[in-house]
Amino acid sequence: MLSVLVMAIGLVLYGLVYYGYVKWFDKNVIQSDPKRTTPAHTYMDGVEFFPTNRYVLFGFQWKSIAGISPIVGPILAIQWGWLPALLWILFGNTFIGWIHDYGSIMTSVRSEGASFGPVTYELISPRARIILVSYILWYLVLILSTFGNTVAGTFATFPMSPIPILVLTLVGVLSGYMVYKFKINIIYTTVFALAVMALGIWLGMLFPISVPKEIAFDFWLVLTLLFCFIGAVLPIWVFIQPINYMSFYLVYTAIVGIIVGIFAGFPDFNRVAFTTFFDPKVTATGPLWPMMFVTIACGAISGWHSLVGSSVSSKQLDTEPDARVIGAGSMLAEGVMALVALIAVAMMTPQAVAGLAPASIFVKGGSTLLGYLGLPAAVGSTYLSVMIIVLAITIMHLALRISRLALAELAGPRLGGLFKNMYVTAIIVCAIVYLVTSPSTGAAFAYVWGTFGGANQLMAGMALMIATLWLTKIKRPTTYTVVPMLFMLVTTISALIYLAYTGITLYAADPTRIGAGIAAFINVLLLVLAFFMCYEGAGAFKKLRAAAK
Repeated sequence: MLSVLVMAIGLVLYGLVYYGYVKWFDKNVIQSDPKRTTPAHTYMDGVEFFPTNRYVLFGFQWKSIAGISPIVGPILAIQWGWLPALLWILFGNTFIGWIHDYGSIMTSVRSEGASFGPVTYELISPRARIILVSYILWYLVLILSTFGNTVAGTFATFPMSPIPILVLTLVGVLSGYMVYKFKINIIYTTVFALAVMALGIWLGMLFPISVPKEIAFDFWLVLTLLFCFIGAVLPIWVFIQPINYMSFYLVYTAIVGIIVGIFAGFPDFNRVAFTTFFDPKVTATGPLWPMMFVTIACGAISGWHSLVGSSVSSKQLDTEPDARVIGAGSMLAEGVMALVALIAVAMMTPQAVAGLAPASIFVKGGSTLLGYLGLPAAVGSTYLSVMIIVLAITIMHLALRISRLALAELAGPRLGGLFKNMYVTAIIVCAIVYLVTSPSTGAAFAYVWGTFGGANQLMAGMALMIATLWLTKIKRPTTYTVVPMLFMLVTTISALIYLAYTGITLYAADPTRIGAGIAAFINVLLLVLAFFMCYEGAGAFKKLRAAAK
């Protein structure tokens, strides 16, 4: 019964937020104007800038922000009990998450579609731009490595998954041409694509692809990076947008099916509401504050969303009011996904999932819920396994695209035309990701998963800082972004300090644990960049406030 109550509360609350708080904020703070020409029209080039139907862009935005984190985070957070995780997912979304996403898109739109690098240069300082872009580049490497690890491992574990992913890729590219080149109705194209994707899942079950265990991880990692490379260099409409748009239906069909299964099966929770604030034997990740707030990232708030919104979606926005559904709407929809993951783990006993990875826990719980609708366990498990890969890989090709832009921006004119070449920058980033991910090179990144969460949430705090500075410049109220910004900065900096201390302690106790030392170094580096960014931001805020008087 608790599962139904939690799901119902989430759906009602998010509905009230969207039709109440979002519209109020848009009208009284952002003041979007349907008559104002967006950068998609002003700078339309068919590659980065082009106006897009808001429903297509919503699907693209949601799938581009909804990776594996909204699933993994709530499942890991069950160590503190389901109630703290539930409250953070609900109230994090309500007061911070959607404002962060919507504000990031509109800050870029009102800045001629510029990404956060140029915006930071204008609002803060040239030095702050270098600091932020450096942070973003390393942060993107963390995303690519963590998600690449998940994708390669899942391909190796579930041999029925490669063919469905290949079919999704082909049908996504074909759909892009059908809509943009042949002008076929988007509804007909979507129905056709969904039918072919369903066929792909069936073919995957019939023809599993296995690779020798000793080379499986590296084999799938290289193919995954190749997939991302293609997405990073082709025009958005050819590869990334149609694949992510079609993936939206594949993923959200599963989410909707699980939600219906919740209401059909009425499962109760088999986990306690609260365990303890901190006990190393129970909460291995650390104390509830600050660690739970970085363990559950996407699903409550995520810095990755600000990069998608400011680097990609802002350049495709047809009209300014569309940003409400694309920015705020997609964030709230991701919150629903996080609630589904929380329910999937809370309904199972600790004994039932002992030794399972978070993705496998979700597959087990989700297939059980789909079973209430009559779906066979084997089909449900296959479908959800493919869904896990889709959630990760469709984030990765976008992350690589943004990272190559960040690398080129960071290099600047001093290094000549080498880093202006999209192929060179994409290959460089792919090589770095391979080195920090592959077991053949040490796979030290296994020690820095927590760092990814801290870096992700700290990026969100800095995005809120940029949005606050923009609102200050245009003389709009800033309370609604300042309070969330301060909470995120204090919380995530505290989490990174805790992680750095933990890594240093582990390495000091056993110098052979090189990965722990690397993790500590990364955390310290991120902290240094964050402190410099906060210092620069505070100075810019004072200047802008003085100019506004």
